Amino acid sequence: MRGLSERHRKALEAFLSRVRERLRDVEVYLTGSLARGDWLLDSDIDLIVVSDELRGLKPWERYATLRRLAPRDVAFDILGYTREEFERLQAFRAELRNPDPLLRLI
Repeated sequence: MRGLSERHRKALEAFLSRVRERLRDVEVYLTGSLARGDWLLDSDIDLIVVSDELRGLKPWERYATLRRLAPRDVAFDILGYTREEFERLQAFRAELRNPDPLLRLI
């Protein structure tokens, strides 16, 4: 997480700690401006969370569940996928010319 603002780094650390407590088998990827390195101080934190424990939840339920784990004073955009859904996303991304980077955090 080098190169991030202190505000972003602390918010990410708090989220990662909480998500590890909530989900046993989880991967978290950073994407968007923070992953590209062109962020601003007020940029949101774009994350992809992958866990089969999200299965059965509607997309907005996944978001609400994951957003509650993030600090409220920093904007987050969090997408939650099962492993199967993430594999399909990765196959789609492989067809794109210049997809945003995905940096695995955990």
